[in-house]
Amino acid sequence: MRDQSELLEWVHACREGNARAQRRLFKHFYSSVKAVCMRYAGSSDEAEDMLGDGFLKVFSNLDKYEDSCSFEAWMMRVVRNAALDYRRKYDRKADFVDIDEVAETQLTDHHVNDAVSKMSSQEVVSLIQQLPPVTRTVFNLFVFEGFSHKEISQQLNITENTSAWHVNNARTRLKNAIIRSDNV
Repeated sequence: MRDQSELLEWVHACREGNARAQRRLFKHFYSSVKAVCMRYAGSSDEAEDMLGDGFLKVFSNLDKYEDSCSFEAWMMRVVRNAALDYRRKYDRKADFVDIDEVAETQLTDHHVNDAVSKMSSQEVVSLIQQLPPVTRTVFNLFVFEGFSHKEISQQLNITENTSAWHVNNARTRLKNAIIRSDNV
């Protein structure tokens, strides 16, 4: 991992249009950015599109980055927003389910937890990628990004209950997929 001062040197060089510094930043953060994109994407090709959009937005908005904060945190926020923009652009509004009440389902089944512990991260990402696009997006924002249902509802222009429903739906679908794959 590079220290913050070296990253800041690269950022300043990128602001001046230095292609070599852009390549360094791209190569340095490629894996972590790709991992974020894979969670929001339905396929590896979609993740690559999101990754490209994300880095383009990072390089286009470097003037908005303040050196006093973590570059990586700032960049990941830009990439996540680019992934959400991609989802908004390509997902149909009809995929949103609006409901008033949601019953939370807990994934406490011992066998399911054992099955998950035996899975590789690629297998887990693959199961997440099989979720419907909107459900996958809401699930990622809630579980991996730590947003509240209120924050998700504001970002995606849905109700808090709809956000909660999508998280619950994702958990149920993932639990069923894990059970099917492990024949628990």
